[in-house]
Amino acid sequence: PSFTMVSFRRNKNKEAKEDKKDAKAPAKDDKKSAPPTKPPTLDDIPDLIEVMLNEKGEKSAAATKKIYELCDVGHKQNRVPMVCSGKYDVLTPLAKCLTQESGDE
Repeated sequence: PSFTMVSFRRNKNKEAKEDKKDAKAPAKDDKKSAPPTKPPTLDDIPDLIEVMLNEKGEKSAAATKKIYELCDVGHKQNRVPMVCSGKYDVLTPLAKCLTQESGDE
């Protein structure tokens, strides 16, 4: 079985190159006037879990990343409520995502 590794860390070298490229090129709107995404909140967790479990590929990865953003270093205060409150079951879907086989064999 083959597994896909998903990294949420930013590649500093890649970002620096993109910043330089963006400075030279005129601004392009790749996403056709999509509204800016609001930061996730704890209230979004049930919807994010549903997307993680029922969607594939980019949508599932985006939902997983938002769950991560809710408990990253800047949001340490969310960690205990997310895992220990009993209100959200984030560990089961996260474990399921981590043990999925990738589709690209």
